[in-house]
Amino acid sequence: MELSKEFRERFIKTLQGRDYVLYGGLLELARQRGLKRISTKVIQIPSMDNGMYGVVEAEIETEDGLFTEVGDASPDSVNRAIQPHLLRMAATRAKARAMRDAVGIDMVALEELGDTLLSDETTVPDNPEDLILTFGKYVRKSLGQVVRQDPGYVAWLAENARDEGVKQAARNVLEQQAQVEPGDFPEVRIERPPAH
Repeated sequence: MELSKEFRERFIKTLQGRDYVLYGGLLELARQRGLKRISTKVIQIPSMDNGMYGVVEAEIETEDGLFTEVGDASPDSVNRAIQPHLLRMAATRAKARAMRDAVGIDMVALEELGDTLLSDETTVPDNPEDLILTFGKYVRKSLGQVVRQDPGYVAWLAENARDEGVKQAARNVLEQQAQVEPGDFPEVRIERPPAH
């Protein structure tokens, strides 16, 4: 399927040299094909008995007919932030796959990549202390808050974060912390007790 330049700019993202379509783009293409209905059916609810493996079937109806696909999700196939939402991820994957069949596009939907960090998408604010973490034990906290509470964690991020934007922001925050001006602290005088 040939995609217009406008569509590509709006709905195609490149990650690690590979193109991915956004779910919204699939929906747009399905609407252009006369989308009539999207329905899902839970095939398997995640539970401890099945290794928290969820399966959902999606059916897409367009003017061209019915398209059915299955999507699955487990803790091993999604990132930590998505783990509480395994059925939703399975449904997203199923709907995206069915829509890809319906519109004839062979690109994977970006939203299907539940275990991939989108480092190309990270926006680092001007002040790295304002970067909000979207993962880990300090999710939804700024790097500035975390460095005051747990500087060792920020040092770990500076070396080990998979997202280059987070890694660089952590390094910058640590550099800012190290550049404390001498006048920032009150003078401390240590008096020694007289020697006997």
